[in-house]
Amino acid sequence: MGKRRRVTIRDVAKAAGVSVATVSSVLNNNSHTRISEKTREHVLRVAEKLGYRPRWVAKALRKGLTYLLGLVIPLQPHNPLSPFFYEAVSGAIKKAREQGWMVSILGFHDRHEELAVLRKVVENRSVDGVILFDPQIEDPRISLLKGRMLFVVIGRTNDQEIYSVDNDNVEAAKIATQHLIRLGHKRIAFVHVPLKFFTALDRLSGYRAALEEAGLKFDPELLAEAEGYYGVEAGYRAFNNLLDRVSKLPTAVLAMDDSLALGVIQAANQRGLRVPDDIAVVGFNDSPFSARCEPPLTTVRVFGETLATYAADMLLRLICGEPIAPKHITVPTQLIVRSSCGAMSQKNS
Repeated sequence: MGKRRRVTIRDVAKAAGVSVATVSSVLNNNSHTRISEKTREHVLRVAEKLGYRPRWVAKALRKGLTYLLGLVIPLQPHNPLSPFFYEAVSGAIKKAREQGWMVSILGFHDRHEELAVLRKVVENRSVDGVILFDPQIEDPRISLLKGRMLFVVIGRTNDQEIYSVDNDNVEAAKIATQHLIRLGHKRIAFVHVPLKFFTALDRLSGYRAALEEAGLKFDPELLAEAEGYYGVEAGYRAFNNLLDRVSKLPTAVLAMDDSLALGVIQAANQRGLRVPDDIAVVGFNDSPFSARCEPPLTTVRVFGETLATYAADMLLRLICGEPIAPKHITVPTQLIVRSSCGAMSQKNS
């Protein structure tokens, strides 16, 4: 029996009824090429049906790999996790599955346990590479992994040699704050996770830039730091603490995660503050619940699944020794306007 011929990109293009360039863009996750989601899914289905595998996957078969990618995810049983992570896991799993890999969730309950998990992974070589979330200043995880295991970061670092996928968080927060300013707000609070995280620093920078451009003075009194990490309870406590100490109430809040924003709304309601009549609220991530909470939440869509898809693709290429350019991918964001900011009320009045 003759050796089976390897399926090529041209075969996929012919079967899918699209150009070779379109197939190449889809299979290489080219973010600069505009291809509809319908076409992308069609090409991927055809490629899978034909048994197409890129050359770099064939290389992996000869390397004796585990075919596992590790996703380092916080586990918070008493504080529901930000839906962003569920979207990210979905994106990573889909991309890994396309190329014959599986995803291993490396869960942890606190930062000490996270480092212990990573040390064990490095020692045992139990995965072929790792995707990290929420990099921070002087990140011990990066120091541990660098030179010992391949990894990609979802977020920003100060090291240009580290492969990463991120949003432009400065610009995203700036646009969200400008939206509130256009609605007439001058005292805008910012609810955030600890500023050791680059995402928090960047969104704070965007918030401050919008205030400055509008001629509004930055007031540190309007910053509310959530203890620990994301979550409804964290947002609730942070905003209650702010309300207890401010000399004058804010009229709007930008929360750097939808779960924090939901906590802000709960705290406001408990204090007799109506959203959006007394206080406007804007979140981040466009979580599944954001369109269904009361009032529906204005938020910045960050496309968590897309971020993780690009990160997984980048990591797979690193594992298989493929050249990668660029080293840093930026995924666009989108402001989704709903009722919680008051824009809909103004529009209907």
